[in-house]
Amino acid sequence: MKKGDIVARHSYHYDIIFVIHEIVGNVAVLQGVYVRLVADADISDLKLVDEGVLSRYEDADLSYQKSIIESYKDKISHITGKILHLDSDATYLNKCLNLYKELNIYAYGVALNEESFYLKVIELIKRVRPNIVILTGHDSYNNKGLTDLNNYRNTINFIKAVIKIREYYSLDDICIYAGACGSNFEALIAAGANFASSIDRNNIEAYDPAIVGILASITPITKTIDIESLYNFSKMNKGSIGGVETYGKMRLLIK
Repeated sequence: MKKGDIVARHSYHYDIIFVIHEIVGNVAVLQGVYVRLVADADISDLKLVDEGVLSRYEDADLSYQKSIIESYKDKISHITGKILHLDSDATYLNKCLNLYKELNIYAYGVALNEESFYLKVIELIKRVRPNIVILTGHDSYNNKGLTDLNNYRNTINFIKAVIKIREYYSLDDICIYAGACGSNFEALIAAGANFASSIDRNNIEAYDPAIVGILASITPITKTIDIESLYNFSKMNKGSIGGVETYGKMRLLIK
């Protein structure tokens, strides 16, 4: 086993495929290939995923991407919202940027470690001038106590970035989505996020934060974003993402 190998965990019945991010002794740090989950596993628990399985996953992922585009492209009109997307996973970031591009939604993406989000986000907002900010990457919850933020891999990093944004911009100025797999939803909303994951500490897929951004971008400023439509146009389960009442960012052209 080495960094970059694609693997699955025997103890979890090979339910999720991961890439090995790094190896420390006999423990591998894993990042989900299609879900925004980070995990640790003993190398002895890992099995390499063969090319045939990978090919099927990739075909399913491309099909899902096309279905998202088909679901939303006829709903876009006028001037859509502008998105700043910060992501710790460059591969996921590019997938999300491709979605925005296909839908003609302006988006500026930056790949950063979660720890750096709060240091860079205000500088980027001032440069890009978005009205939607996506803060995502990888996270996990260790099942040792829901309220202790030390039991989450990156929730604290997302919170620090949300708080930094709210020092300058209100809930109505900038719509924020924050979180990844298993993040502390309640803490992120309390910090000032409009939308966050995960109410039930569920896993979320690579595209889910982008779907929130798309929906915010194409909902008129006179209407609140319909959280139910997130579930209608994606594979995410109810309980994955929630939020507070928030108006959209699309504006009509007046002639």
